[in-house]
Amino acid sequence: MDYIPYKDSERAMWNANLNKNIEAIGASLGLDAADILEVKRVTAANAAAIKASSDALLASKAATAAKASQLKSGNAILRTIVRKMKSSSTYTTAIGTSLDIIGDDTSVIDYNNYMPKIKVRVMPGKVRITFVKNKLDGVTIYGRFKGQIAWQKLAFDNYSPFEDKRPIAIPNIPEHREYMAIGVKHDAEVTLQSAIVEAVFGG
Repeated sequence: MDYIPYKDSERAMWNANLNKNIEAIGASLGLDAADILEVKRVTAANAAAIKASSDALLASKAATAAKASQLKSGNAILRTIVRKMKSSSTYTTAIGTSLDIIGDDTSVIDYNNYMPKIKVRVMPGKVRITFVKNKLDGVTIYGRFKGQIAWQKLAFDNYSPFEDKRPIAIPNIPEHREYMAIGVKHDAEVTLQSAIVEAVFGG
């Protein structure tokens, strides 16, 4: 068995012991002053290298734990902000590519507490409703006239936008319409009702 230990903790003690005792014993074993100084230099260097490696390992473990903690909290914040950007009516695939945010959001979404985000825009002959699927299969769009209580299901749509092309009931009389959406997953409505958006449509 080699007299120089294999484990770093034992190596450190072995080098420290040799460094401590070589001066008192070395001369009696035929070593000159240069030999003794060399033993002390090498054993001190060995011990320092072992300690530096041990310190670096502990620092690495601490840094790895700190990294995991930071990425967990930091990525959650970034995902929230990216979802906000993607829900904007001005968001495009080109913008997503430039920011490198194209792809699925792998964070878990609690649909029981999730409200779909929709926006409305009045256009000639139609009202356009844009929405963000956010891993849903699509949304059910509901509509009603301002002042009504009951909602009318207009359509299920799995691709944004949905366009309400219903003509106005009375020519030249604009209609004050309200819209809301509920997210759908596997043919079931699984989210909360979205915020209500309004549009005055004149045909």
